[in-house]
Amino acid sequence: MLSRNRLATGTNVHKGPQLKTSGRIQSVRYQSLPYDRHRLSNEHRSGRGTSISFDFLNYALTNYIEPEHLALAVYYMFLFKITNGERDICIGMNTHTRYKDKLKSIIGLYESFIPLRCQLDRHGSFHELVEYVQEMATNCIKYSYFPLQHILAQHSDCPKPTFLDIFLDFITIEKKIMIGDSELCSIPLSIAINEDEDVNKFDFILTIQYDLNINQFSCIINASLDLFHQETINKISRQFHSILYDLFTSVNDKMKNK
Repeated sequence: MLSRNRLATGTNVHKGPQLKTSGRIQSVRYQSLPYDRHRLSNEHRSGRGTSISFDFLNYALTNYIEPEHLALAVYYMFLFKITNGERDICIGMNTHTRYKDKLKSIIGLYESFIPLRCQLDRHGSFHELVEYVQEMATNCIKYSYFPLQHILAQHSDCPKPTFLDIFLDFITIEKKIMIGDSELCSIPLSIAINEDEDVNKFDFILTIQYDLNINQFSCIINASLDLFHQETINKISRQFHSILYDLFTSVNDKMKNK
């Protein structure tokens, strides 16, 4: 969901992040997921989607890895696999929090998203990928206060970047926030309309929920039925589960042998 915040006026305060983000957007190539169908640039989106969800074991944070960065690294590895080795991958990711606490009082608390581009080393280890993602994401989040839709509006003659339809939604679940008898909850990026279908605004989303109360990750894959068959998403979800199992079993075994 794009942010709706108001920014303080100024002369060149946003020039740096504009140029950095704009240049990153314009140089990104089209990423081809294993779609069953293709949508024309002017074709109407039906909004129909499908969702696959499952849980996986907690990752031992002995290497002081932020859970959000770990999730991002896993997602890049997953996309690398299902795109037949695409090394230059750019996705959209939500930014529920601000880079610096002092900015909250200036800009307010809002939810926006930023493009995150990763150029993978096919011969590198997963730990090296995590370290690279940590540095890349930390640098990019510094400019998250400048809404992406403002940058895109300055290039209205260009079509919407396709990578913005591939998304990572990372949600941290803390203690319940109650207002009277009502619980305050965030609005999901997709809404279930029956057992097999969602109302979906993206082509492909991985939602990772990190529950601090029980220290557990939960994953949900949402995909557009305009582009994928239900059977294809079932297959992709099994691939994701297999990657997670192989990856974290290997990591846990190495940690036990230290």
